[in-house]
Amino acid sequence: MPWESLLYLLALLCAGLITPGPNNITCTVHAVVYGKKSNIPLIAGMALGFISIHVFCGLAVDSFDEDSQIGVAMNIIGSVFMFLIAFGILFLGRSNRIQSFPDAVPRLGFKTGVLMQYVNGKEWAMVFMIMSKFLSDFGGGIIGILTIASITTSGGIVAMFVWSHLGEKIKSKTDEPGFVKNAFTVLGSLLFILAVLISVRGL
Repeated sequence: MPWESLLYLLALLCAGLITPGPNNITCTVHAVVYGKKSNIPLIAGMALGFISIHVFCGLAVDSFDEDSQIGVAMNIIGSVFMFLIAFGILFLGRSNRIQSFPDAVPRLGFKTGVLMQYVNGKEWAMVFMIMSKFLSDFGGGIIGILTIASITTSGGIVAMFVWSHLGEKIKSKTDEPGFVKNAFTVLGSLLFILAVLISVRGL
């Protein structure tokens, strides 16, 4: 296994830890409302969905081209998905409904975590890219697929728990409406900026 490939995946894990992507932001907002322990089923679903995408992409990597119509469609779907989440968080943060935000944010669980991965086109494109570049370096076949999936998924799980912890910290300040509004606005703005950057890069 080339060390360059392993270092690339580790760098990807670090980026996932600090980047306010859809999974991380969802975990943060959900923890603000229901506490970080409520995120355990959600994160489990996200992890299972993420692993299954690795398997699908690894098995189909030879027939996928990121510049194909399928690749373009996934990029568009992923961008729209990220923008919708960003606008939803921003709207909630700036509206008066934030005063009763436990009623405004539904309780999410395992199934939602799984389904979120399948509608995230950017995630599909990213995993296809990783598999196309590094699958052979990790032995190829199902062993290579599961090795890469275990590395990237473990980092994703750590990131989601870290962001859930952030949500718990925000939850402790829910008696301060101004703080909660500002927190949701910052989270939504970060995700919006990320969506713009990814969309521009994909053009």
